[in-house]
Amino acid sequence: MQVKAELHCHSEYSRDCSVSLEAIISRCKEQNIRVIALTDHDEIAGAQRLKEIAPKWLTVIVGEEIATAQGDVIGLFLKERIAPRQGIKQTIHQIKEQGGVVLLPHPFDRLRREAVGEVVTSRVAREIDFLEIFNARCVFGGDNAKATIFAAEHKIPVFVGSDAHTLPEYGKALNLMEEFSNAKEFIASLQAATFETRKSPLRVHLTTKFVKIKKKRSRNAR
Repeated sequence: MQVKAELHCHSEYSRDCSVSLEAIISRCKEQNIRVIALTDHDEIAGAQRLKEIAPKWLTVIVGEEIATAQGDVIGLFLKERIAPRQGIKQTIHQIKEQGGVVLLPHPFDRLRREAVGEVVTSRVAREIDFLEIFNARCVFGGDNAKATIFAAEHKIPVFVGSDAHTLPEYGKALNLMEEFSNAKEFIASLQAATFETRKSPLRVHLTTKFVKIKKKRSRNAR
């Protein structure tokens, strides 16, 4: 059976998001999302907790969006948190050591310092499992288009991600794929997936900045 999968999103466990796990579950029910990979920044505790409390109809993949020395990379099916600020190749190796799946998000987004860029993407092209060809938060459509062209030229399997940080964003970019029971089946299913995509409005970036500042102030006040 085909299911809708949200494979790049965040929760209150990220430094720039305030959406609760309970709200995410409710949103998934509303949007008929049956698979979610929670990929908080440098953290897997939220994904682990979501997996514990999720209803049976919702499959939760433990993920992490890891800030490497060269930019962000996502690991899925993780068992342990991977420390940030390491080299990207070392990080990829650690993901695979856990039997995880390597996703490269928003590789060519010109407005993000966390985007790895073309040089690094070329360097790790053979080591990643999937390249994000649509990120709902990319302001410039050409950056997503560039990723699409790069993936085709280098024969890299692809996926799409909402990169949700606010509640209305969950479901903006969905992967329609067959059900799976493990990482190996997930890879095969995602390789044959089709996509539903919609861009997020520009205002979500302002909301994220506000949340990030608020959380930082709260930490400093302790």
